[in-house]
Amino acid sequence: MDSKERKMRVINIIWKFGTGGIAKCFLTYATLGSADRDIDVVSVCIDPQGCTYDRKPLFAVGAEIISIKSGLDLSWIGKLHKLIKRVSPDVIFCHGFNGPVVVTLVKAIYGLKLPMICSYHGLYYAPTPKKKCLEGVLNGLMLMLYKYVAKRVIVVSDYSKRELEHRHIPTQKLVTVHNGITDVAPRTCSPADSADRFRIGVVSRLDPFKGVDILIEALQKVQGKTDVSVTLDVVGDGPMEQQLRQKVSELGLDQVVSFTGYQTNIPEWMGKWDMFCLPSFFENHSISILEAMRGGKAIVTTRVGGNEESVTDGKEALIVPARDSDALSDAILRLVEDKELCRNLGKNARRRFLGEFTEEIMKKNLSCALKLNEE
Repeated sequence: MDSKERKMRVINIIWKFGTGGIAKCFLTYATLGSADRDIDVVSVCIDPQGCTYDRKPLFAVGAEIISIKSGLDLSWIGKLHKLIKRVSPDVIFCHGFNGPVVVTLVKAIYGLKLPMICSYHGLYYAPTPKKKCLEGVLNGLMLMLYKYVAKRVIVVSDYSKRELEHRHIPTQKLVTVHNGITDVAPRTCSPADSADRFRIGVVSRLDPFKGVDILIEALQKVQGKTDVSVTLDVVGDGPMEQQLRQKVSELGLDQVVSFTGYQTNIPEWMGKWDMFCLPSFFENHSISILEAMRGGKAIVTTRVGGNEESVTDGKEALIVPARDSDALSDAILRLVEDKELCRNLGKNARRRFLGEFTEEIMKKNLSCALKLNEE
């Protein structure tokens, strides 16, 4: 084969899997070769056996799994080196906070000159107070590797790009590729046609910065301002679940708020709701918002991070300040009382999703970013 015809070989690597946006993006990156015949992708997960996440998505994309007993088991170093020698990649594409560390460590130990490209989905924020001390260490190390080791950093929003520029990552290293997800036709049910019931949904890991507690407070305020039965489904799990359940009980909302746990059939849940809400304190480029846009849902979200790169206030969504339960309740009540606005926001959201945020569009842009300066 002529050298010009040789496919670009990419090792796509993640440390542990999970339920968050990084894991979802990793699965999309794994199938990049289906959209670009000039790229071969070998996906790898370094997998501590103590983790209880669902591994079926890894098997579905044919990921190679490097099993280790725990985070202290360093046997992955030699195993990853053997895989690199076998694949002979042109680049390693890594993710999350551990990814750049993993790749840099193997490169240093074995003297590899292999280029490293990183995806950036946001800084590390501790999910519990006990891990708060890790924030500065992990973020400082990650930023140092971006600045001095990474060949390129693929960011998921222009907001993320500005954030890294502010932290002195060279602009020429940064390329924006918005997240994208597979299109699924919206479910046919139209809950907004019901005059006496209004269902809200939130899909989120239950971390403090996701603001689900603010949404619960807003929902209580809505209850006293309308005769419509307004309910909330909380889809997801995480460290705040028990705290949120307690808050629901304290506010007398046990018959109003349902906790479903982690779910994989998100399009079906979207079909049950009149409105989707994501009340985060910060976001980079929310996949949950894209899932709501795909489902043709009216959206209420916060004016943070990359949210306004996905939706525009008054066109595809109502956008309110973060941490403001009064503003959030007002926006919810507005949609409860104006079903036509609710439907129009949903239609506009679906239209914008198809034009900007499908998986095919993401893969095309990502392929260009990976091959940048390779010609």
